[in-house]
Amino acid sequence: MQRSTLGRLAALITSVCAAVAVLFTGTATAAPAPAPTVDLAGAAVQLRAAAAGNPEAQDAVERLIGAPKDIATPVLSLPGQIFPIPAYSDTGQGGDVLGQLYGAGVATNMNNEFRFGFFGGPGSIADNQTGAELNVVWYSLANGTSGIARLDQNNKVIPTVISTAPLNVGNGMVVGAVYGSLWHKVGPNDTDVVKSTIWWPSMGVVMS
Repeated sequence: MQRSTLGRLAALITSVCAAVAVLFTGTATAAPAPAPTVDLAGAAVQLRAAAAGNPEAQDAVERLIGAPKDIATPVLSLPGQIFPIPAYSDTGQGGDVLGQLYGAGVATNMNNEFRFGFFGGPGSIADNQTGAELNVVWYSLANGTSGIARLDQNNKVIPTVISTAPLNVGNGMVVGAVYGSLWHKVGPNDTDVVKSTIWWPSMGVVMS
């Protein structure tokens, strides 16, 4: 069961990456500039102010801040940017090695519309999200603006991804963390749904 679930998750990641890759068709072939890096631990601290006043967002941010992270991540200016820190949930499956691996946040900037999104399993993301709520708390490292936005637009930009409405985050680096819960469709019937609750947020620093 764990291997089949991991296989589906791997296939899902592959499909999202493939969808993103299609966006590059016809782009210039000039060598890209070296990608900047940013300390994720320091970026997570910046989310504190953005989460203030929202207990669920504050709890998610504090979990990220309290974890040891001695890493820096490359930031790529691409139409689709997958968060390097994945989410873990009560329905995630990864065995003894990966634990309850669930999915990952993503940022897209298609048609000049910047959005945060999320993809993960089991099954597919259900269209009806009544009783569940998935959010992203974000902070612009470039201009200091911040906010919390709900991810409620399913299959809007990339198949298998649920996204926010377009956000005005300005230009530059933005740190985001996706937390909350999500319904998944796991069978042919309307009742074949499973609710996943994230206990470890997905986090990334992206370019807008």
